[in-house]
Amino acid sequence: MERQNAIPGHITEEQFNQMLISPESFGAKPESLSEQLFIERSLTENRFWLRIMKEHALFLGEGFNRKDTQHIQAADRFYHYFEQHERKSYQLANNVEVVRRFNEESIELVHGFRNFKRNLLILIINCKISGFNFPLLVDHIAREAEYFMRTLKKFNKGILEPIQDAIINENVFWLRIMMEHSRFIASLLDQSERNLVNVSRKFGDDFETLLNQARDVESMLYHKQPTYPIIGKMNKDSENATTELQAFKKAGLELIKSCQIRNVINPLLADHVLREAGHFLYMIKVLEDRLNQKKISEQR
Repeated sequence: MERQNAIPGHITEEQFNQMLISPESFGAKPESLSEQLFIERSLTENRFWLRIMKEHALFLGEGFNRKDTQHIQAADRFYHYFEQHERKSYQLANNVEVVRRFNEESIELVHGFRNFKRNLLILIINCKISGFNFPLLVDHIAREAEYFMRTLKKFNKGILEPIQDAIINENVFWLRIMMEHSRFIASLLDQSERNLVNVSRKFGDDFETLLNQARDVESMLYHKQPTYPIIGKMNKDSENATTELQAFKKAGLELIKSCQIRNVINPLLADHVLREAGHFLYMIKVLEDRLNQKKISEQR
């Protein structure tokens, strides 16, 4: 049949059909992970997160009612497991198979701890156990365990997410972590520390704004055709805000250690959240380097 001419002022049938194709089909594909990068990133993530998991076990144990000996002992056992595994991470040979097996061991250990945290959360919400482990705090540290497992699983598959998707995922995860840190700090400072409480709350509000913006970008661009300018700006905004929060946390840690402010914050907890801000900044730098390399390669 002879094709009809396009009606003036209207799109052609070909143009119309093109707009009906799923935009996800134009999304970038996962990238391969070199053996050297696999070893470097695996060791970095393990050494950072195994210490974090060990400290989670300590903080949970401190937050239980002292009569809840069963859960206190379980937390102590996890502390011991993670301490041993963290020590082992510094003794590994730079060998792909050795590191891959270690990743699997980490995943198995963290999966059990994740389940422990999630089951605790249900007990706390249903008032089956008491103490000072806030439900949102337990959910917070469970999400961190899940993030650690997801990261190692991707490494063991030998892949990196497309850079746009990676930036979106990392920002959505970490901005929420930074927001919650800010609000946890505000709740653990003595309320007579009005200026510090207000600053902490302000950080929480600022990160909530950035988080909502990142979620909007996720809705618009996740698994879609790369749109690097807006993605790069999101990463830079997160870097600027986290650098400010990191400085605030560092100053707060020094004030806590020198007993200059009224609070109920364990100095180790203050150092813990400071290190997490540093790790987010590390991830931002990793992503920024990948993004710049991607732009250069596509300009050739």
